[in-house]
Amino acid sequence: MNDQFSPIVLMYHGILSGTSPLIPPNRGTGAEIYYISTDDFDAQMKWLKDNGYSPALFDNTRVLLQPKPVMITFDDGEMNNYKEALPVLNKYGWKAYFFIIIKRIGTEGYMGWKELKELLRSGMVIGSHGLTHEILTNLLDSQMEEELRASKQNLEVNLGIPIDTLSIPRGFCNDKVIETAYRLGYKTIFISERPAGLKSGCLSRIAVKSGWSMKRFDMALRGKIPLLDRVGDKTIKALKLTLRETGYNWLRNILIKIVR
Repeated sequence: MNDQFSPIVLMYHGILSGTSPLIPPNRGTGAEIYYISTDDFDAQMKWLKDNGYSPALFDNTRVLLQPKPVMITFDDGEMNNYKEALPVLNKYGWKAYFFIIIKRIGTEGYMGWKELKELLRSGMVIGSHGLTHEILTNLLDSQMEEELRASKQNLEVNLGIPIDTLSIPRGFCNDKVIETAYRLGYKTIFISERPAGLKSGCLSRIAVKSGWSMKRFDMALRGKIPLLDRVGDKTIKALKLTLRETGYNWLRNILIKIVR
């Protein structure tokens, strides 16, 4: 990976229309904050194009770079990515990365091999999002390696292409995880947000959230974060540091249920 290359990287999950929500039944508690309406996604892709941004992709170790580069990424491999996001991407000439959870391929609400192959034919990039979506830092070294190795090999065998991009599941990682992934053959690694003290090279992303106005979307691309969001982000970082992975996810689920 070229550490000098620092594009804006946007992270999406589900793209939903009012008539066809296509929400997988096993989505985690609170996942709805990352679901974007098809109309909002269309407006965001149009805004990027109208404001001079252009798609950026890695081609093995060579960087394909355009003016004002933006990388579009999708985690989990939900069917709505194919049904709702792909037509919008094609409409505006955007290319994107789709990171796939192997054990969910073809299950209810998730893309199957047919859809993944059609994404490739449209010029999209397929990458790994783990074998089972487990938090890698919670696993034994051998289990962590299996998550990374088996997911890569499964995609390569079924799609007939090299798989060298990875999105770390659930946002928890450390240098051991990142360096293991590189050793196993991944060349580009995406994370949610760089944790304090991480030394390994990887790409952080901006998590696009439900209900963002175009003003908020523009602010995100310019690195401007509203005060309330900054307070919330600092709180989340503190909770992650204090409670670690399992404790943080447990508390998050409790708080979301109370708010509901």
